[in-house]
Amino acid sequence: MKITSGTYGKETVQENSLVENLLKYPEIASTLILQYPQYSLNYFVDGTGRFAKEEMIGDSTFRWAIQGRLNRPSTFTGVVSGTGVGLTQFSIELEENYLNPGDVLKIAENKNAIVVGEPTVSANGYTYLFNWESTDPLLALVAADYAAGRTAGTLGNRFAEGSDRGYENHVFPDWYENYMSISRKAISITGSALTDVTWIENKGQRLWYYTAHAQTMQEFLYQRELKDWYGTSTVDANGNISAKDAQGKAIRSGDGLLKQIDSANIDTYNGTLTEERIVEFFTQLSLNTGQQSSHWLVYTGRAGQQAFHKAMKDLVYNNGNAIWNMTYGVEMKLGNNFTTYNAMGHSMTLVHNPIFDDKHLHGNDLDPVTGYPKESFRMVFMNFGSTNGVSNIERKVKGAGGINRSLIIKYIPGMVDPFTQQEMKASNSKDAFTCEMLSESCIVVRNPLSCGQLIFA
Repeated sequence: MKITSGTYGKETVQENSLVENLLKYPEIASTLILQYPQYSLNYFVDGTGRFAKEEMIGDSTFRWAIQGRLNRPSTFTGVVSGTGVGLTQFSIELEENYLNPGDVLKIAENKNAIVVGEPTVSANGYTYLFNWESTDPLLALVAADYAAGRTAGTLGNRFAEGSDRGYENHVFPDWYENYMSISRKAISITGSALTDVTWIENKGQRLWYYTAHAQTMQEFLYQRELKDWYGTSTVDANGNISAKDAQGKAIRSGDGLLKQIDSANIDTYNGTLTEERIVEFFTQLSLNTGQQSSHWLVYTGRAGQQAFHKAMKDLVYNNGNAIWNMTYGVEMKLGNNFTTYNAMGHSMTLVHNPIFDDKHLHGNDLDPVTGYPKESFRMVFMNFGSTNGVSNIERKVKGAGGINRSLIIKYIPGMVDPFTQQEMKASNSKDAFTCEMLSESCIVVRNPLSCGQLIFA
């Protein structure tokens, strides 16, 4: 895939625009994932085509039987009202006016809260009203959660069906079941920004879209990746949805990948990894899968990569097993790159997950020795295998009868039209047009027991 910058001109017509072709060929959305390699989960689920036959479903619930910063954190002032016990609404004062309605704040581990409505100006900043993104009536704020100066990042956003609009942020350089979640994002593109476009060339096809749209698309995909990792369900066992938006509409949210496997195989390590420890964990996983051989993609941060590299280096060099080829006249190079390990008929391959390194999300919980976020040490063993042609990990997309809500992009023209400046009619009086993005989907782990985690002790 080739990506280039350009300017609006005679070649940038409606017929070869990305938005126009997404409406005709929704499968382009999967190809788009490839240009954002930092979204590792989306890449391996969407980009590699790991779908079962029922990847698109008409229902909002999927049930199955087992076998460069684009956002910034918010700062607590220490002032709250209410605790959220009994799934009641509560308010938190934050220093910044950054959050939008529908944004999900990662207050603490397994404590996600959805912003309800616009903030109000208060003594030390801005006060936001929240719903828990949870069905646990005992979930409550404690003093350590909102201590003054503590920060919290956002985990994308959640919207109710029939929601009025998405919101834009301006960021400057610096019998299981799961539920569909609706994510949205919007950007206003002014007449001044109309001239800047981005071209995508892939497999002989050349499509364009506005550069301002491209930048917002990166943030939108990042937020969807966060939802797929950290989301928690707002639907209880009776099908009741606990979270509501400012208009009282239900905000349906499904469990992300971590929540789906959090009762499976979880063990700890103190940041120092050994080959013996990896083999022990292989054994735990293989006992639960019942398979003679498995291959796991292991998602981890830079700290986890470093721990794995050291474990492999200690294994190879301490045992005198280093192999090298020295040819006369050729510059010698030292070192090895360790990414895949095999033992007991099983294997693992490391996949870097930049989200685990994000200090804007996890910077409150650092390893005092290395300074890395403890989340960066997390190693998530994901079984991407399949049984009878059905993949263990899939994305389920809302759609049927020609409707596909995997990625919907629509332009709303104002005084600026995205395709022709000779159009006399406008939908509104803004010196801009609006680009609205929406996705309705969920991640499914069919067999959580075939997955596991090693986390920082």
